[in-house]
Amino acid sequence: MLNWFREKRNNRVPGPGEQLPPTHPEKIFEGIRLPRTFDALRHHNYRLYWFGNLFSLTGTWIQSIATGWLVLQLSNSPFMVGLNSTLGSLPAWFTSLPGGALADRFNKRNLMVINQSLMAVFASVLAILAWTGAITIQHILIISCVSGFVATMNAPIFQSMVTELVGRKDLLNAIALNSTLFNTARIIGPSIAGVLLTSVGAATCFGINAVSFLAIIIPLCFVRLQVPDRHRTGETMWQRIREGLRFVGAHPDIRVLIIMMTVFGAFGILYLPLMPVFARDVFHAGPKGYGILMTAIGIGAVFGGLTMATLSRTRYKGRILTFGTLVLSLLIIVMSLVRDMKLATILFACIGFCQTTVASLTNTLIQTLAPDHVRGRVMSVYTLSFNGLFPLGSFLGGAIAQKAGAPAATIAGASVVLVSLAIVSLLRPQIRRL
Repeated sequence: MLNWFREKRNNRVPGPGEQLPPTHPEKIFEGIRLPRTFDALRHHNYRLYWFGNLFSLTGTWIQSIATGWLVLQLSNSPFMVGLNSTLGSLPAWFTSLPGGALADRFNKRNLMVINQSLMAVFASVLAILAWTGAITIQHILIISCVSGFVATMNAPIFQSMVTELVGRKDLLNAIALNSTLFNTARIIGPSIAGVLLTSVGAATCFGINAVSFLAIIIPLCFVRLQVPDRHRTGETMWQRIREGLRFVGAHPDIRVLIIMMTVFGAFGILYLPLMPVFARDVFHAGPKGYGILMTAIGIGAVFGGLTMATLSRTRYKGRILTFGTLVLSLLIIVMSLVRDMKLATILFACIGFCQTTVASLTNTLIQTLAPDHVRGRVMSVYTLSFNGLFPLGSFLGGAIAQKAGAPAATIAGASVVLVSLAIVSLLRPQIRRL
């Protein structure tokens, strides 16, 4: 067993033109004909990353579902549900840009291992508090905020690492498969959480998440990435951040794409933090219905990710992005008006499909337009645009839901996205030609 680990530890990805040994994993997979949909999985590093994340993110979704439901139980307040989501994303304002600067300076794999280890510690603390019966709403809010600092710093590292794992040719395919991965976990996680919440409680959900981080930490130890270019090591953190901001400001297409994602992150996904409210107060479905609705979103998103992976070589990314944003906004408005659980489940599946399409295409277009030396910082601005205003959207959504109900909040958010899309279409029609 020790010899096997030594062999894996010393295994490296060969350089360009270097002959692969017969037993190398890449050589083994040369004989397997994967469909075009799964092109990125031909890359050894990406396979380690993808399968490890599948188990880890399943645990994360289990905890997310349990946390939202526990907050609602302890507080009986939709506002507190929105506040908890806000506190988890608020640190993006402080950590996203430094995270991008670190991604362009240090080995992204090592940074991810550190961040994932810290997240495992936070999940363990939450589990211990719940198991001992000492947990309060204040504990959950504090841990959500602290975890948010690590998670939002990790986001640009996670995003910008994909290009190094697969190269530009398979970038959209890999990003789409990442969405499929994320949403497969969204299907499995809520289903498990719904059962666990009604049988053994939230504490077990938190404990499972803590253990699940090992599924990504261990595979990451076997991933080999190129050492970042360090020819400008004299720059301070602020100088590197400022350079990234200048690049984004000077690039019109990246700038508009990030503005679109800012609006989408703030107002287009208000339904997510309010899902416990929809399940309990709108559809009267309880925790089991909560899990079903989240699973429906995940199923739709998986199909969206697989569709984008199959169409990864399309020349009409901008057109699909624009049309997908329009359809997504309309679907959210329609969903907000229905009161039938079965119809809502179908609509949430369609929403998941469109949301994954929009997110995958925006991510791919930005990474394709950004050069290697500044990609981490560009993706940190992208991450900040999505996560940074999400707390504001969650806060406003929770406040509107408290006064006028969750459907009114989601209708208002989708309407803002529709207005912003119309403005972009008039002022920057070139986006449709990307």
